[in-house]
Amino acid sequence: MNVFASISLSEQLLPPQLLYQGKTDACHPKFSFPSEWDIYHSESHCSNVDTMHWYADTILIPYMEAQREALGLDAEQPGLAIFDVFKAHRNQALLEKLKQHNILAVFVPASCTGELQPLDCDGGVNYVLKKELRQRFITYYAESFTAEHREDRDLESVTVDLKLSKMKCWEQWTVSRTTQSPSSGAGSEQESVQRWTRAGCKFFFS
Repeated sequence: MNVFASISLSEQLLPPQLLYQGKTDACHPKFSFPSEWDIYHSESHCSNVDTMHWYADTILIPYMEAQREALGLDAEQPGLAIFDVFKAHRNQALLEKLKQHNILAVFVPASCTGELQPLDCDGGVNYVLKKELRQRFITYYAESFTAEHREDRDLESVTVDLKLSKMKCWEQWTVSRTTQSPSSGAGSEQESVQRWTRAGCKFFFS
């Protein structure tokens, strides 16, 4: 599973896109995700041109349009989207679609995600999410291994089933952490400003 997260300058966490490995909706888990989440798939469970177009149509563009309306802005007011310099993000058809909806795309230079991407730098939301999910997985694996070993089985014969169909807690972990306040575990308001300033958005706070 791949989690594609986004956050706004106002620290609002947008509904995430969860990608599962498969060719049809049949690969999606039988789990009740929040209705606004985008549950989709790709053959490798990684973002590609198709999943990015889907994300733009279901999450990004509707969010931008809703924000313009909520803030009383003109429908043509430009919006800014910061992407990693990843091939699927730089697809010309995708960029043209965003442009048609008055969304300007800028890219974090290669190998600079941890330094310049607001989601990741200075202990941002993505950093916290990855860290906590990794720790929960380690705990799950250790407890599952210990439970199997307690049955007096030989260590070499002990295995832990890592199929997502068995690890239903994985979806619950993701929902639990992603529906928390973005600032929860991600530092203070000052650190939030610092993340966006490092991303080149200093003028918003001046």
